[in-house]
Amino acid sequence: MKTGPLFLSRRNALLGLTGSALAAPALITSAFADNHAATDYTTPTITISQFSLDISNMAIQKATVPAVTEFARLEKGEQTAVSYVIESTGVTPPPRPPELEKTYQELLAAKDEEFDKLYIKTEISGHEKLLTYQEPESHKKPVDVDVATASILVAFIDTHLTMLHAIQKQIG
Repeated sequence: MKTGPLFLSRRNALLGLTGSALAAPALITSAFADNHAATDYTTPTITISQFSLDISNMAIQKATVPAVTEFARLEKGEQTAVSYVIESTGVTPPPRPPELEKTYQELLAAKDEEFDKLYIKTEISGHEKLLTYQEPESHKKPVDVDVATASILVAFIDTHLTMLHAIQKQIG
């Protein structure tokens, strides 16, 4: 039996993904009923989500460490779902901001171990930034699709940060 921080994080991620699969139908139904324009919550959330989806697709192709590739696959699935829910409310993803485009280009140019380290560092930074939008939103009342999405994402982000820090220790 595998043990250690990465195994426990994967188990937690699996439990979280199972929970989201159970919550997804209600969340999607709520999203379709809750059409609205971009907000101070949805714009940064979908911007970071789309960026993470793009760099995770890149990591699936370029990563050299299996744990990095595995994380990228999990992240791709989560960010595809997050984008779908937010876009279902009528919000359109904005263009990638210049600072994220610069990081994207750096990742595109990076190779091997340099890529793995930069991807994990970028994901840690992105998850920490994303958490600053999710935590305040998750406590609002009444609960609408944004609050429900944020509430689910807080748990995922915490799990992902645990996984990311374990991978970062593994790869140096």
